[in-house]
Amino acid sequence: MKMYIDGTEVLCDKNITITEEMLSTSSVILNNVFPKEWDNNKDYVSNFYFPKDYSKFTMYDEENNLIFAGVVKNTGNITLNPRAPHYATLQVLDFKTFLSEGETLDFVISNKTILEAINMVISEIQEYGFRLGEVNILNSTDVIGAYNTQNQTAYDVFQYLSEISQSKWYTRVQDENTILIDFYDPTLMPTGQDIEYTQEFFENNKILDIQYTYSTNDYRNKQVMLSNDVYGSIDETETLLSTGYSLEYVLTQNIANISSITQNGINKTYASMEEKEEGIIADFYFEVGKNIIESDEQIPVGQTIVITYTPIVKGRQVIYNMGEVQRVANQTGRKGVIARYETRNDVLSSNELQAVGESYLKYKGTSEIILTIQTQNSGLWNIGEVVEWNDAPLEELNKTYMVKKKTIQRIYAKDLITMFYTYELTSSFNSESAINYFDNQRRKATGNIEEGKFIDRNFDIENTANIIFNDFEKIDEIEYTNLLDCVLDSPFYL
Repeated sequence: MKMYIDGTEVLCDKNITITEEMLSTSSVILNNVFPKEWDNNKDYVSNFYFPKDYSKFTMYDEENNLIFAGVVKNTGNITLNPRAPHYATLQVLDFKTFLSEGETLDFVISNKTILEAINMVISEIQEYGFRLGEVNILNSTDVIGAYNTQNQTAYDVFQYLSEISQSKWYTRVQDENTILIDFYDPTLMPTGQDIEYTQEFFENNKILDIQYTYSTNDYRNKQVMLSNDVYGSIDETETLLSTGYSLEYVLTQNIANISSITQNGINKTYASMEEKEEGIIADFYFEVGKNIIESDEQIPVGQTIVITYTPIVKGRQVIYNMGEVQRVANQTGRKGVIARYETRNDVLSSNELQAVGESYLKYKGTSEIILTIQTQNSGLWNIGEVVEWNDAPLEELNKTYMVKKKTIQRIYAKDLITMFYTYELTSSFNSESAINYFDNQRRKATGNIEEGKFIDRNFDIENTANIIFNDFEKIDEIEYTNLLDCVLDSPFYL
């Protein structure tokens, strides 16, 4: 193999490990690295090698095919002993790291389709070498109401777009200067070679071992999604009376957008405060996120002003997988609800909040089975491929899996090079993880509860309408400020 750091050809130990994962940054650890030119005079003691951080790294095989490309990120302990060779031990990350380390975004996605939103993000990060790859999403033409990317990384926004479209995304290296971003619906992801539990399959693919584990650490069959501010799913209509002197009119809810305003039955024009500053003239003005509309002129006393608008409200969506609830109840002899709560203030509509919750149940609503498959000199799959296993020795293992992680070990011994591949396949298609040191959970955090503050209590009202979708059951819930309102609103109250 040939390796270059900042254009300088380098050598290292012949034993190399490459780790690839769907969302985590791929990495390579290189031991005893030094410039190839040191081999000319064999002086490894008096020379020093200091590769600068973020130096470009490329690795090619014997046929000059690109194996890995990225940047030097960290070093191990490098000796300064004057009697020892001054080799370097390096950690190299692929260019995917720039999705979370690069410049944060600062624009609003408004009334764009999923595909248009993806392209907007790609256009902002193309100078880092990212380009749009394959997009196979069933609902790619769905329109996003509004989403603010301010202070978020491209990784954060890609995760959001993935969740609301219930798709998977990952990166693919095209060449040393270009990384492609792919989005796939799980049913449309590329397929890999299926697993067969036969002696022939093991021998033909040089499989050393197959192991399985299962985990319920992230399992849930009830998902509660909360948000402090979301667009209401139903427009509000309010009627106000003019006082004859005030230019401001107060609504009961904060405004997301306005559909119509009439004054004594006559349609009136309206515009946002930002549009007003740009010179647009209207009868009424409003500001998103506030519950006040303003008029530049006094309206005669007693006239009626009717406003239809989309409110900004506290959001709460609850999704059940009733089949799983019943299964856990039957097995434990107890109530079978396993619940997870999450606040997502990066979601601005009730429908999107519901879609994220459905996505969580879809991928985390069953125990996650991990298959670990080891092969020798046999590369079976690529990251992101979907693999079927239909003849497993245990019925519980007959599932569809996604290739989540791939580790390649190059071992050199007795003048022979041996490649060991370790694949990690997941049955839950769960690929959520931090891309590197920076935790992606920051995009949905709300902070700690400070001293003296309180948390609103929510009651799950069971006598509400049930709407069935796919394999899940969504229950619209009403948030009450006190228990009396809850009782008065109940159909069983007499």
